[in-house]
Amino acid sequence: MSQIKLEIQSTENNLPGIKSDIDENNVPFNRLTFKSEHPITEELHYWEFNKNDSKNLIIKKGDDSYVESDDIEYLQDSWAADNYDKALSKIFRTAVKNVDVPDEWWDTIRIVPINSAMWDDVYVNKEKIKKDYSVGCVGDEKDKIDNLITKITEKFPNEHNFFSNEYNIIGEYVDNHTIRPPYKSQKTVTVYHMYYNKAWFQELLTEYKVPDYSYLYAFWVGLKYDLELSERYLKLVFADTERTSNYQEHPDTFIPRPKIPVNVRSYFAKIYKPDGTEADEYDIFFTTTPSIMKKYCEENNLDFPLPEEKEKEYIWTYGLVYDKNTLEIKQVKGYIKVAQNAENWLV
Repeated sequence: MSQIKLEIQSTENNLPGIKSDIDENNVPFNRLTFKSEHPITEELHYWEFNKNDSKNLIIKKGDDSYVESDDIEYLQDSWAADNYDKALSKIFRTAVKNVDVPDEWWDTIRIVPINSAMWDDVYVNKEKIKKDYSVGCVGDEKDKIDNLITKITEKFPNEHNFFSNEYNIIGEYVDNHTIRPPYKSQKTVTVYHMYYNKAWFQELLTEYKVPDYSYLYAFWVGLKYDLELSERYLKLVFADTERTSNYQEHPDTFIPRPKIPVNVRSYFAKIYKPDGTEADEYDIFFTTTPSIMKKYCEENNLDFPLPEEKEKEYIWTYGLVYDKNTLEIKQVKGYIKVAQNAENWLV
């Protein structure tokens, strides 16, 4: 941790500084000032803090003023992550009740993607390892979806309707990809049911002997089909809330996690095996900017998941696979969303 000595700076200067001002009682004070780079446009935005926030951040040493460099970095990164997330939100539209979103989910989520024909390209260590298709895809992608469904139903007949929602997802791994634990086979197919029927979800929790943690479960649930071993895993996704983050108040539901970068909306996933055993690996997902994520990977000796030429694309989330006991990070994932009939989503 280091400190930055603050000087009076002009608005043209990019360094953190102070600006003299007078409050409503004619008492002089110094405002903290600095600039932040917009994560999409790369434009610099000038900031002046109010009296109370400036007082909390500025450190006085005699006649000189200082600020912690970590505080400035955190403020800049938080603003960048928030604006990056706002840019990503452009692909969503207001949902129609009982058309896009079932009534039982209406109080939870009221937006949907503008396009149901899309997919996620998933990268690890700068290589694409997986492709997750929305079932609304057409053409060649629709043929791949149908082929995957055929493979699943050959081993797992009478499964829940794969087309129960037009935003459901079916994914396949690239040949010879690195298998993430706890999966055993490269021939594992992913299915995510979106806006699922909650009664059916409760049946899954019972089937997989999931304890009643009272987590805030997401509006999607995953089933992972190992086509070689004929085993089906359950992947539960849930928000980071008071029950998952406050160990003192909720020790039985607290989720241990590694340090993660400044981000927007982190959430977790647990995987359950058919016998009800919880996997040793958890996932934590979050949205942040490529520059923040690259810095985090460098500082923690991790491989940034995306190749350089993909850093300007629609990277909607990152994921860390980590050991729930040691917190060792075993895999870093980056998800790029691609639409069949949409361009320039971030412009």
